[in-house]
This record gives sequence, C-alpha cells and structure tokens, in this order.
Amino acid sequence: MEKLKVGVFLSDGAEQLSKILNFDAITNHVKQIPDVTLVARGSEFWQGEGLKTLTEAVKAKEVNRIVVAETAPKLAEVKIVNAVEKAGLNPFLVEVIDLKDHCASPHRNNPKEATEKAKAMLTGAIERAKLLEPLEKLEFPAVKSVLIIGGGIAGMQAAEDLADLGFKVHLVEKAPFLGGLAARAGRFFPTDDCAICIQSPQSDVKTITHTSRKCVYRSGFSEIPNLDILTNAKVIAVEGVPGNYKVTVEKKPRYVDELKCVRCDQCTTICPAEVPDEYNAKLKKRKAIYMNLPNVHPPTYVIDETACKFMDCGKCVEVCPTKAIDLKQKTANETFNVGSIIVATGFQEYNPNVIKEYHYGDYPNIVTHLELARMIDGFGPTGGTIVKPSDRKPAKRIVMRENQGLYNLRINLS
Repeated sequence: MEKLKVGVFLSDGAEQLSKILNFDAITNHVKQIPDVTLVARGSEFWQGEGLKTLTEAVKAKEVNRIVVAETAPKLAEVKIVNAVEKAGLNPFLVEVIDLKDHCASPHRNNPKEATEKAKAMLTGAIERAKLLEPLEKLEFPAVKSVLIIGGGIAGMQAAEDLADLGFKVHLVEKAPFLGGLAARAGRFFPTDDCAICIQSPQSDVKTITHTSRKCVYRSGFSEIPNLDILTNAKVIAVEGVPGNYKVTVEKKPRYVDELKCVRCDQCTTICPAEVPDEYNAKLKKRKAIYMNLPNVHPPTYVIDETACKFMDCGKCVEVCPTKAIDLKQKTANETFNVGSIIVATGFQEYNPNVIKEYHYGDYPNIVTHLELARMIDGFGPTGGTIVKPSDRKPAKRIVMRENQGLYNLRINLS
C-alpha cells in the first residue's frame, strides 16, 4: 500500500487572516500530525505562484494527498482539483476548507479561540484526507428518465426543470398531495410569494403565460409533458446499476377517481367522521374525506383510511354525483426504468418539546412557526386571524423567541 504523504497548504489571504489567526502556531500544530510531509504558507494556492507550488509538489511525488485552507473555497476547489489532475494526482484526493468564513471572520473578536478552531478544522481535514480513495470517472449509457423521491418544492422544481430538458420524469410523493411543508408555510418573506411558487415551465403549456415564478396551479405544472406524478405512493424496491435502474412504486388507493371528481364538496358535507387536521397544525378538524386547500395537487379529494368507516358508512358514495368514490380500491404497484434518482425528501420542523424551557405543550398559547403560519394564511384554519389556541380569541400581544441554528420559533400569544 502506498505510504501516505499529506501536503497542507495554508492561505492567509494576503495576510488578512494572520491579523486574527496565529499562523505560526497553526503551522507548528499541523507539522506534528502524523503523515503530514509538507506544510506551505502563502497568500493563495488556487492561482499564480501558489498553485504552481502545489502542483510542483505533486509532480515531485512529495505528496499524494492534498489539504488546502483557502479564503474562497468554492472557486478555489475547482481550480485546484483541475490543476492537481493535470499534475498526475487523482482529483478525488483533495480536501479544501474555509478558514476565513468558517473560522476567522465569525471569531474575529476571539483570536485565541479562532486559532484553536483553525487547528481543529485542519486536523479534521487532514484525517479525512487520509481516508480518501482515488475514484475513476466512468462513462456509460443512461436511460433518459429520472425518478424524483419527494414532492415538496425542491422535488417539484427539479421535476419541472428536468422535464423541460426532455427527460421523462417520475415524481413520487408519499403524501396524498404535493407541496410538503412549503405548502403549509403560506407566503415567504420578503417577497410575499406563495411558498410553493415555482418557475413556469419553458415547454409550451397552453394557456400559461411565462413569468419568473407562479403558483403551482397557474404554472401548468400538472400539464408539463414527460411528467408523471404519483401521489400517495412510495418506492419499495430499486434494482439495477447506475444509468439503468428498475424501480417499483407502491401506490396506495385514494378511493376517489381523479378524473371523475368535480370537487363539489358534497362528500365532505355529509361525512360524519372528523379528525384533527395535521395540515392546519391541528388548529381545526377535517373530515375523513378531505382535500388540502388552496394550493394543492392533485385537486382531488382523498379518503383517510385511519378515519373512514368505509362500508359501515358509505354516505359519501351515495351523494357523489359523478360516482367518483370507490371504497373498494386496492393498493397497486407500478414498475419503470430510470437512468438516475434524485432524493428530495425534505425536512421536519424541529420538535420544541426537546427544549423544556420553551414549555411547548405545557401552555396552549405557545405555538411553533408553522402553526403561526397556518393562522396568518387567509385560507388557513383561522382565516388569517392570529388567535390564542386556548380560547380562540384574537391575540393582542405576541412574544417571539428564535432558537438560532434550529428550525424552530417559539411564539407566545396573549
């Protein structure tokens, strides 16, 4: 096995960083780390003499792993990786870190602590570099179709962009409706755009005027050619090799025919079963047969299996004017081939119960960001009025506390 020889190249940004970081202490620290055979310091290592120093070390076989601390890592990494490859080293044996924005700048008032952090960052980067293995680029034919797992805003935008490029796209969402958490957030600051506004497709979708961003309804999303949308579905099997995967998707029944449903609302009016509405942060109840409003795809009702009494009731079947409801629908599997897979499964709101001093759950008038968002939404459970969950009366005072670094907002209404 080839002996590890790690080269560490420290950029001080034309001595800008040396006003905060003690580079002499950092250099001495790095030299003590096993398998480090070369430590160099300069103004920059992604161009000019600095890059020349780096590539000459590679050509001379002085190093076979590269760690670079740069001030502009995004741009630097591309230049360094390309230069290293031309010099004869596998480009996947390079590690680039940012000592400026991730260390010096945020800790400028504490130079000693900043220097210690820089040592720790470099130690971690060096140890990671030791574990890197050379990878080879492969070229192989790929099926011109894509599976996207997750129908939130990220998955929807990716699906639209790829379909516009001519790919066959299968968008799979486990929930009955697209949109994810963004759909519940209402509108976003500072533009006040709908949270699930997406760019209008470039393809020729009739009746669609192309502007920068549009609501999912007006974007023509569901009519984009080459786009297959599977809601209430999940991937249960993936087989094959890169470029040619065989995917099996399990599609749960909606119990409502999307083509027949005319959204007359007679089914929800007569349905006797009610449960807390998760979409509206449980601030109101919904029926066992329901549809999220207003930004929703597909714009068709779905039956909640956990709430519906099915054959013991059947009132919705009796009143449906188009016979769209079928309580005997079964789960079905669908199989197709794709060349690549995108996982866009989103995130979850941070659980504020973990932070005991927030007292979320102890006091009913302490709510989360999403719960507040559902109130502010004019189509939400309170019609746009911020109310106190304890008595449903309008709140007169609001106290907010944000927990930095976590997707959580504590709001006290009184």
